[in-house]
Amino acid sequence: MKRKIILSILLVGIIFVTQAQMVFNEEYKRSLDAQYTTGVFKGFNNAYMLVPDSDPAALSSFTVFQYLQGRVAGLTIDNSYMFSPVVSWRMSATSFFLNEIQVDASVLATVSMNDIGLIKVFRPPFVGARGNGPGGAIAVYTLLGEDEE
Repeated sequence: MKRKIILSILLVGIIFVTQAQMVFNEEYKRSLDAQYTTGVFKGFNNAYMLVPDSDPAALSSFTVFQYLQGRVAGLTIDNSYMFSPVVSWRMSATSFFLNEIQVDASVLATVSMNDIGLIKVFRPPFVGARGNGPGGAIAVYTLLGEDEE
């Protein structure tokens, strides 16, 4: 009987800690969104938000595209060519942004994962891209001056 009580108390404690971490992560992501993004890039409604500094897998990735592989459902990344990956979502070309300026995939492929503060992946369609972005968009934000160590 005592074991059941102890186990149930332990389980409730673990659930509480997990819930607290989820709330902290959401608040942290909201603060990063407010700090880095503007205009059509702001908000959570249509975007996956990835924070490399809180993910150990980011340290083992050489490029943003290696990091994103398998993390976003429906996003297809062909890394056959290291510095010119082919990225598509729903059979449409994906748009790329570096600090909210539209760039080519080869530009994002040269950005070090250590310099990235936030990655937002927008589901298709993304109205901030040319042609309303039928393949969605990937927005990468570099660390701000006060964030660098």
